[in-house]
Amino acid sequence: MNKSTSYAGITLAHPIIAASAGTTRDAEQAVKCEDNGYSAVVLKSVQEEVLMRYNPFPRFAVLRSGIKGYESTTFYSYEQAYYGDIDDYAETVRRSKERVSIPVIASINCINPESWAHYAAVCEQAGADAIEIVPTCPTGLLIRDPAHDIHSITLAALQACKQKVKIPVIPKMSRQMANPLYTAICLDKAGADGLTMMNRSTGIEIDIETQKPILFGGLAGHGGSWALYSILRWVIVTYPQVKIPISATGGVMTGNDVIKCLLAGASTVQVATVLYLKGYAWVQKMLAEINAYMERKGIQRLADIIGVASKNMLSMEQYDRKTRYFAYCDHELCVACGQCENVCIYDAIQFVDKKPIIDREKCDGCGLCKSICRPGAIQLAVKEELAR
Repeated sequence: MNKSTSYAGITLAHPIIAASAGTTRDAEQAVKCEDNGYSAVVLKSVQEEVLMRYNPFPRFAVLRSGIKGYESTTFYSYEQAYYGDIDDYAETVRRSKERVSIPVIASINCINPESWAHYAAVCEQAGADAIEIVPTCPTGLLIRDPAHDIHSITLAALQACKQKVKIPVIPKMSRQMANPLYTAICLDKAGADGLTMMNRSTGIEIDIETQKPILFGGLAGHGGSWALYSILRWVIVTYPQVKIPISATGGVMTGNDVIKCLLAGASTVQVATVLYLKGYAWVQKMLAEINAYMERKGIQRLADIIGVASKNMLSMEQYDRKTRYFAYCDHELCVACGQCENVCIYDAIQFVDKKPIIDREKCDGCGLCKSICRPGAIQLAVKEELAR
């Protein structure tokens, strides 16, 4: 089975890249990434804004919220950029290139328009295989100041870098842009070699006892498996509109998540949260899951599935608004867990001996009770088709 892929003109052994984070902050971490099996590494971003080189403390937390049975886990983190200036960063790029054989992608974030080309040139001279430009750092000055037009800044940064360097230049996008799809199309036309979708968003958690934001007291990035669905949304609508490859990042925790990103249209994925929570070696479990999927589906080349789901996506005009369904319960499979109690807004579910009886006439066929039934006792069947 062939898991190789191409990203920004670079051939990779498989789609899983170590994303820019504290886990890729130096040559030692780049070595860890290669030793554990990542196909490439994006070094921690170097930022022109000096304040962004210093971390606050404490800055990491795992947040658990919600109600029993529907809890959510969030990796809440605030990590500043690379600890040094562009000259220090160039040395890190050089040391990384000396010690690993996988591609090394530099990551730069500038605040002055004239700095983008300079930072890019320094990274190219240091041996970087590609450059990820990041005007979209969620805590950086360009995002912090709402007066900045991130769309225009990103386009200008791309054009400045492309004029200066010959290696691939890859903008990292944000959901905080006014229209990410429009920006992606413009970046494609402007000569971007790839797109990274998306940079993390920020959030905040508040301690209700102290009545203050937790940890260091301000906004922090938030990620976890829940973030994947937003990423898939942007990848699947962008893929048909651009010619350049997409790298999906955000919420990718398992090999099956990688498969979903490829089906949506990404050619690679970048992971960070899972490195913090499960360690560098977790990539091997993800690759094993991909192997199992390929074997089960009879897939010889992983690249063949890129964009398949995007091609199968329906427009709003094509949604089935005609067929009606009803839910029913197989009491042989029902374990009387009670999870479906109180979930029906149509009052179609009644309980007899702790097991649900579903009124077919009242049932709207929305599918919610089926979705929350983990034993699979509740299923849907076709009720009727309405005349158009």
